[in-house]
Amino acid sequence: MAPSVSVKLGGATLLAASALAASPSSYGYGHNSTTASPTPTITSDASYSSTTFNASAASTYLPLTDFSNEQLAFLWDQVGSISTAAIHTTVSPTPEPSVYPKPGYLHPLVPAYISEVESAKLPEDFLWGVASAALQVEGAVDAEGKGPSVWDFIPHRWVNSIADNSTADVAANQYYLYKQDNARLKALGIPAYSFTISWPRVIPFGKGPVNERGIAHYDDVFANMEANGIKSVVTLFHWDTPLALFNSYGAWTSRDIVADYVRYAKLIIERYDKYVTVWYTFNEPQYCNWRFSNYPYGTLLPSYNGIGNGGLKAEFLCGHYTLLAHAEVYQWYKNVYKGTKPMSFKNSANWILPNSTSAADAEAVTRVNDFNMGWFGGPWTDGDYPASLRSTLGDLLPTFTQAEKDMIKGSADFYALDGYTANVAAAPPNGIAACAANASDPNYPTCAVTATTYADGFPIGPNSDPGATWLWSTPGGIRPYLSFIANKYFPKVASKGIVVSEFGFSDPYESSFDTLAQILWDLRRADYMQGYLDNILAARALDGVNITGIFAWAIYDNFEWNSGLSTKFGLQYVNLTSQERHPKASMFQFLNWFKLHGLDSTATANITAPIGHKRM
Repeated sequence: MAPSVSVKLGGATLLAASALAASPSSYGYGHNSTTASPTPTITSDASYSSTTFNASAASTYLPLTDFSNEQLAFLWDQVGSISTAAIHTTVSPTPEPSVYPKPGYLHPLVPAYISEVESAKLPEDFLWGVASAALQVEGAVDAEGKGPSVWDFIPHRWVNSIADNSTADVAANQYYLYKQDNARLKALGIPAYSFTISWPRVIPFGKGPVNERGIAHYDDVFANMEANGIKSVVTLFHWDTPLALFNSYGAWTSRDIVADYVRYAKLIIERYDKYVTVWYTFNEPQYCNWRFSNYPYGTLLPSYNGIGNGGLKAEFLCGHYTLLAHAEVYQWYKNVYKGTKPMSFKNSANWILPNSTSAADAEAVTRVNDFNMGWFGGPWTDGDYPASLRSTLGDLLPTFTQAEKDMIKGSADFYALDGYTANVAAAPPNGIAACAANASDPNYPTCAVTATTYADGFPIGPNSDPGATWLWSTPGGIRPYLSFIANKYFPKVASKGIVVSEFGFSDPYESSFDTLAQILWDLRRADYMQGYLDNILAARALDGVNITGIFAWAIYDNFEWNSGLSTKFGLQYVNLTSQERHPKASMFQFLNWFKLHGLDSTATANITAPIGHKRM
């Protein structure tokens, strides 16, 4: 029988192939099923008819035409029981302190890494601040008409998919505490905030009617930020695809997603462009690899478009439609709407070192870059995928028409890099050519082996929390990486600028600490901040890279996807019971760096903390 989940509606328990499916034949799961007898015995009642049923023969999407309250309730029943916070109305801000508790002289902040840039200053228009994402901080997951996203669904229904089995139902409860958060940003002297809009909060089903209360909420968020003098840097999509679009047609595995996303994007841009300083269409479309392609297709989610259990086909369909959706929004914004704000998308990529001086390891580095950065590099090249992807993937990689290539080419005003760490790459044991010719090879399709140790076995830097095994503190990697992007990989972007749109660190075992005193002196994160900031500045001041902005992840502790709530990235600690926020040492490390290198030395004067002895 087709895979099923139990859902409740109006007190009744139903069994469905999906929470929206009336019949398993609505889905193309690809599972074997028995067919009815060729000569069934039918009742003599003329109102009955007979046919043969075969779920594996299903090929059509499940229409999404019912946008009723009952259907929305059905979606939330598909998710399951929701946790709520004690605070469930918008809170008016209380006065922020004039001076925050901060590190003292017994252990001052981390000193400068690079003496050559200690006196360097940033230009007046340099954009900097902190970042977050709606799913990870807002909470209020089903409040005021919001629809569920796939990331509301996954922690509830996919057993053990979240390391600590937590959910984002409450998280930092920013939905109700945003006024206090904005007052805190103002008091700390942080000039800009990079955040995201929740697609299913605005359009609960992903298409269809707009949720008036969701729009009213964001109306007030933008107005409140403007009142506090905080610049809005907005990402339209940060992985929280409306669940209804998975049920209906498979979300990012279908071209239908492009029109639905573009409609949503136009709505947000038309309403809020007057407030926004920078637009990002997508956060890290590389998520099509490590997130989207691994969702539970064929069991908890339907498997449309021939993707089976996901994997490579889902990955590259997702990437394909993401690029098309981005380019269509960009072209509309610039050429039809006549928008003037800079627009791009945020790339997740890291500096890659070869494991040795061999030609094979050098090629491995190139392949890692191609399959990560180059995959979404069309806006800065010819609008197409790198040749290495096409030669390796063949028919697995969709093709663009010439008109689509022309639309994609140049569809970004600057390059945005979420650059957190670095890796070492080597050719696979059987060689790159053999791997690239064998789709069953465990290293296919990248055909490079990445590691977090040098060839001699020594680690590339200090480790982070066990919930972020991919992350090591490698501040020396960001400087050459920025030069590589600007001068070699995407030289056309150099004149437009590069924004380090995210960087951050998760202190090891922070969630296991029992006291606030243990939590607040996050030395490894503070060291990471100083090292990265100095190296970014060196890339600008010494190497000539046109870096125009920096944003630290994250404004405070949040829900870290598959790692859950136990892996902490925040520059502020969040008490998950009381929802109180407390700035950590890393926040003062970050702010004091900008006090030293920014033109305005007054903005963060009230939180100045001592800096360690200068290095010789």
